[in-house]
Amino acid sequence: MKSFSIKIPSVGRVLALTALLACLSSCGQNRALKVKDFALKATKIYYGELDSVDSFDLYFSDATGKVPYVDLVTSLNKLFNSKTFSAKKEGSDLTVVREDNGAKVHIDPKKKEITFSDYDLFKMNAGAASLLDIVVTDDIITHCDLATYENRGEPITVYYGTFLIDMAIDKNIALLPLQTFVDVFLSGNTYGAVLYNGDEIFYVYDKSSLFNDSFERTELGKKYYSVAPSEVDESLADFNMRELALNFQLNYGLRELRGIEKFSDWFETHGLLERLSSTDANEVDLAIKEICYRYFGDIHSSFEAHSPYAKFNKEKEREENQSISTSPSYRRINQSLEDAKETRGSFFPDGLPGIQKIGDTLYVTFDEFFGNGRDYFEEPLTDDDWDAILSDYPSSGVDTFGLIHAANEVVQEDPTIRNVVVDISCNTGGGLDEEVFVACWLLGFSHLQIQSGTTGCQSATSYLADVNFDGEVTQEDNVRDRRLFCLVSDITFSCGNLLASMLKESGRATLIGSKTGGGACAVYPTSSAIGTYFNTSSHFRFSAEKNGVFKDIDDGVSPDYKLTELRSFYNRSDKNGLTAFIKKLY
Repeated sequence: MKSFSIKIPSVGRVLALTALLACLSSCGQNRALKVKDFALKATKIYYGELDSVDSFDLYFSDATGKVPYVDLVTSLNKLFNSKTFSAKKEGSDLTVVREDNGAKVHIDPKKKEITFSDYDLFKMNAGAASLLDIVVTDDIITHCDLATYENRGEPITVYYGTFLIDMAIDKNIALLPLQTFVDVFLSGNTYGAVLYNGDEIFYVYDKSSLFNDSFERTELGKKYYSVAPSEVDESLADFNMRELALNFQLNYGLRELRGIEKFSDWFETHGLLERLSSTDANEVDLAIKEICYRYFGDIHSSFEAHSPYAKFNKEKEREENQSISTSPSYRRINQSLEDAKETRGSFFPDGLPGIQKIGDTLYVTFDEFFGNGRDYFEEPLTDDDWDAILSDYPSSGVDTFGLIHAANEVVQEDPTIRNVVVDISCNTGGGLDEEVFVACWLLGFSHLQIQSGTTGCQSATSYLADVNFDGEVTQEDNVRDRRLFCLVSDITFSCGNLLASMLKESGRATLIGSKTGGGACAVYPTSSAIGTYFNTSSHFRFSAEKNGVFKDIDDGVSPDYKLTELRSFYNRSDKNGLTAFIKKLY
């Protein structure tokens, strides 16, 4: 059984001792919390936009200060995939059951521990075909019966008491801090973060819920930041640090790979313990930025939005961002991307075509996997869309689904096209659903293999895609009968890296370029207890399986044919260029 606890910092360290004594005093850890001591406060929760709103109950007590608590079962039933959960008290313990699959969690308030008999089953997404299936299936992407495989993970226990976090249990009611509920019970999804601004709750799907493309606040963002910036209450500030330790301990997907045993020790080693428990939200935000870009430095980790308690100043934030020493990986990929785009631009001075045909070879180029919510069944591509795709795709506004649909139409209508080259040499990742869609187009299906860094669970799920949007999946939805190539580089990261791995593992495509930049984990949107919004690497690790062994793809994927000069990636038309090189391979 895996356990998730935290070592109390040594008494000999004055700073750590001061924080702990304050915690014991302010949070009432010297006596058991009782449900009857909490007062209910009705508030609102917003789901991604201002007019999507519902009621939500929070609980407060003198013993827990400004830390909001929630009723576990009520909150699960409201927020978790519309599934039904129930609770049964046995002595002082409480067992919560997910009714649709029987998964259980056992809470022992005396030992202060939460035990999941099957963590992945308890948090399995609605409509999932396997325990770690995190792709959203719909009219375009569907599950495939080709292969579904899973190995159950180990039971896990979260020793919340070692984080000096407490719960109150009475009858079938279990009250726990809102942020603890989010980090322990909702953290298995990768679809958004729950933020609290001290007044109301906000479920944001990504940064665009709060800010538009010009970094101006949306209507929901204005609501989130409508509270006046202020000093954080000491009870909430101290809890914030301890809850971040629990969150990272349980959910950071690269913890073991980085050799981090206890995040309390890690905070202390890097001088973060006092900063993360500061009553100055600006100091906390800066510390979280440094964790994302300097200490984690895994490129998936990113700072998304400051705490509503912080005093926001654009100029000061710009200076702070420039002062942060980022990891070598961040600096390397940024420099490589700048160099590659400059070189590529010299070959495409009038705009980068998303689709380009040279002889019998079709190039499909895109730097990000993204969807914009467009319903192509109701709103098909227009002539203007086609013109932009063929001349300057980045300016078209057409998402990955639309681009690949257009490329498929070109291939299906032109039997002279023998080679299909997907250029993801400047692709730093994006949405998993879009990556699966592209893989289905190239291979006829997508086979996604994931291992949980939390439980060790392994799963493989296959998908099909209706690429031509005609309501059914046929041979006309893929190009697997053509010669397939993929142009990759050290910039090819995250979902770009995943596509390269899928193609390499399939044996049906030839990779050209340089070794990819890696990135094995799905992005985990998360938050602090004071409303700071950021991303880290989740416990979902994309993997390649061979002989029953799952190995994550964080180290990157090597090409079949290596290119050493940048101009070789983008010189497509010259007689000694890339197109000519591809022809020589056959």
